[in-house]
Amino acid sequence: MWRLSISAAGTLRPMIRGEVRPNRRAMVAVELLAADGQLQSFNFALDTGFDGDLSLPSQILRGLDAAAEGEHLFELADGSKTTIYGWSATVRWEGVLRDVLILESAGEPLLGMELLWQSRITLETRAYGPVLIEPLG
Repeated sequence: MWRLSISAAGTLRPMIRGEVRPNRRAMVAVELLAADGQLQSFNFALDTGFDGDLSLPSQILRGLDAAAEGEHLFELADGSKTTIYGWSATVRWEGVLRDVLILESAGEPLLGMELLWQSRITLETRAYGPVLIEPLG
């Protein structure tokens, strides 16, 4: 969840907190706008190798207020190319509602570099170590 912290200059800054799980995945909760108009929280693994916003399994996407964006061509880590279906949805990020592209996936929910861009990520690499995400500047 996001919280407010006080910067060195004395201003309030949004901060997202999570934890490193025993399986060594850094996890944070992110709120997405659901079909009923309410914000719903989902846990995402930070993935700095993923250059998109978010990825979610199709069963979770069905419950969101998401609009189909069609297929997108992506290059995978092994260099192969694949098409992945994308959805436009609204997320609360750093305390502000923001439109993002969510890729439909079969794996666990991922938080990628597009959404993390211009953020500072701090984590303690131990079981249940804190994960902090805050805006730069």
